[in-house]
Amino acid sequence: LVLTAFVAALRLMRLARPRYIPASEGDIQSVRGIVRSSPNTYAHLAMLRDKSFLISTDGTGFLMYAVAGRSWVCMGDPVGPPAARSELAWRFREMVDLYAGWTVFYQAGRENLPLYLDLDLALMKIGEQARVPLPDFSLAGQSRKGLRYTRNMVEKEGAVFEIAPASAVPELLPELRRVSDAWLASKHAREKKFSLGFFSEEYLREYPVALVRKGGRIVAFANLWESSGREELSIDLMRYSPEAPTSVMEYLNIMLMLWGREQGYQWFDLGMAPF
Repeated sequence: LVLTAFVAALRLMRLARPRYIPASEGDIQSVRGIVRSSPNTYAHLAMLRDKSFLISTDGTGFLMYAVAGRSWVCMGDPVGPPAARSELAWRFREMVDLYAGWTVFYQAGRENLPLYLDLDLALMKIGEQARVPLPDFSLAGQSRKGLRYTRNMVEKEGAVFEIAPASAVPELLPELRRVSDAWLASKHAREKKFSLGFFSEEYLREYPVALVRKGGRIVAFANLWESSGREELSIDLMRYSPEAPTSVMEYLNIMLMLWGREQGYQWFDLGMAPF
């Protein structure tokens, strides 16, 4: 009886384990509209459908998170206007406290650091965001000699750059998968998730895709993230096949920056550069 009572008491006092709550189709529809109105391209990670969502009470913001052990990790800052971001950050902290977990905001932006300090969180700098201002970007001048050389070298091998709109992506998916599978095999790697995109046909259908062709065949691609107001342009899933020219991904980035400047974008986001 004593042993039974002791085990029962331990089970009653044990902390509840967090339960993964997959995003519903209604949540996806609500979040899609917020993503498209966001000036930050990282918000598009919500479309991977591999994270749980917390949506603000007024429906103008959301945060995306996953649980690993005791760590509850929010991917990036809450998305939305300042009031929604503040509400979401506090609600997230309170929810994590209910499970005696650790609150984490991964890749937090500078503008929200005072909010996280108010939440009594500590700051740890692990890298910096690399961004290129596009209005003045060009390949002219001595300092851009290396970029010009890369572009010319890749195009001499027969490479052609193009942008395929989202409407054209479904018919390209078999070729994109071929390139992606070849890239994974050559790297002896498997798909990553959460902070990076992975090959998902449902996900890729959401976006235009930058392509590099050689002899008419796709040898490299990257899906495009576009922010509202043409504030920022970025890419997520980047893949190339063994027959692609050397430096093909550098070439693709160069051509995207030139294209982004022509389209009126202000910044090209290269993502976080870890120390």
